[in-house]
Amino acid sequence: MQLIVKEYQRDDTPWYIGYSGGKDSSALLVLTFNALLTLKEYHKPVTIVYCDTGVEIPTITDYVYQTLDHLEKESFKYNLPFIIKVAKPKLDDRYFVKVIGRGYPPPTNIFRWCTDRLRINPINTIIDKNRNAIVLLGVRNGESAERDKIISKHSTNVDYYLNQKTSSKVKIFSPVLNYTVKDIWSTIKFNPIPESINYKVIGTLYKDAGAECPVFRETKGTPCGKGRFGCWTCTVVRKDKSVDSMVKNGYDILEPLHNFRNWLIEFRDIKKYRCSYRRNGQIGLGPITLEGRRVILEKLLYAQEASGLDLISDEELAKIKNLWQIDYNNPKYIENTDVDFTAI
Repeated sequence: MQLIVKEYQRDDTPWYIGYSGGKDSSALLVLTFNALLTLKEYHKPVTIVYCDTGVEIPTITDYVYQTLDHLEKESFKYNLPFIIKVAKPKLDDRYFVKVIGRGYPPPTNIFRWCTDRLRINPINTIIDKNRNAIVLLGVRNGESAERDKIISKHSTNVDYYLNQKTSSKVKIFSPVLNYTVKDIWSTIKFNPIPESINYKVIGTLYKDAGAECPVFRETKGTPCGKGRFGCWTCTVVRKDKSVDSMVKNGYDILEPLHNFRNWLIEFRDIKKYRCSYRRNGQIGLGPITLEGRRVILEKLLYAQEASGLDLISDEELAKIKNLWQIDYNNPKYIENTDVDFTAI
């Protein structure tokens, strides 16, 4: 907390806190909240940023929005300089617009188009990478060998500060860089305020699902679906442990979503639903065909009805139908030929 106060008072550089709802970003919020409480004056705001990709696990999304709502009220109560902003992908970049509208194959390790469009770009609309800014993140040493390697690669000569890959003007500040898992949970459990960060709720979610998906992250690294709070549609991993675990622990509302995701990961490899020409005109495995996109939409609407959750918006549906019409009327759009993909 003393470190946070010292760095806050250092200069006028804007602060942003990346929040995902997980334990590490929650502990960071608790520390920052309590650190700022010790000050009498605030010379700059602190913006809390949450990225809602549109395909986050609904149970987690509900918890995050409730937390942010309560946190905003607590900030007002204590006169703290927090500003809360939610980043969302633009319509053209939303998951189902890309997959069902444009025919993008669901992401794989080879074609992992999702992270930039669903997470990085929306965050960058709030954090201007062309201006000096400091992003507070709950990244820690010791989480994994891969994470330690990334931290080491982006380390600076200033303790607790890391370089941001996509901008030389944005620095990452992680006060919990050397925290253990026990330190993180102790921070959440034994600080009575903010009350909006609820230790019992977070603990239950972790018990039932897994860990958090970073809100401000590099495009490479461990996929969020691998034991993390991430997108329920994640097909970068073969098995989504988080949603699978939550379904087994009684979150029945998520079962239709889990079934859709498991079906989608198999569907993307069915060759008859893939164009034999890419959009650049070259022969090769191209977009999902219009018929394939219709099949995916039908399955998604079934999952929506079965779960009772809003999985796709009217705005997205209108955009999807518009994109279908564009492809249907485009003479350069070619679907299937007699090309033998096994020979390519």
